[in-house]
Amino acid sequence: MAVFGDAAGDVGALDAALADFASRLEPAARRKLAARIASDLRKANAERIAANVDPDGQPFVPRKKARPTRLRDRAGAVKRKAKAQKMFRSAGKARFLRREVSSGEARVGFVGAMARIMRVHQLGLRDTVTRNPNSPEVKYPARVPLRSIG
Repeated sequence: MAVFGDAAGDVGALDAALADFASRLEPAARRKLAARIASDLRKANAERIAANVDPDGQPFVPRKKARPTRLRDRAGAVKRKAKAQKMFRSAGKARFLRREVSSGEARVGFVGAMARIMRVHQLGLRDTVTRNPNSPEVKYPARVPLRSIG
């Protein structure tokens, strides 16, 4: 499971209070609490990613406009325009954005090929445009889909 980013602000006091509270719970209750926190965190991140907004509230850097090369490629462009503006449309699905829970921690992160794609966008790396290794390589701007805390 891939988890990215830096700590968002000073969470030391909150972390100490939660650690004290969690130490008083039984392991089963602690795991149940962690599962609920992870589920809420996954849902909130999925909604934010679908809205194309980073954790700081800033919109993602917009994707580049692709120029159609043939007149045939322009057919249906008006209907596709709304869909084309959003990035990471399927990244927030439970299939890709998963939660992992134990009695000591709760994690939310991407799995599989989506983890690689999101890592490229998270860190602003170079990658091929499609899965084909012969496709052109592009440097993607940094877009922060997830931020780790702690």
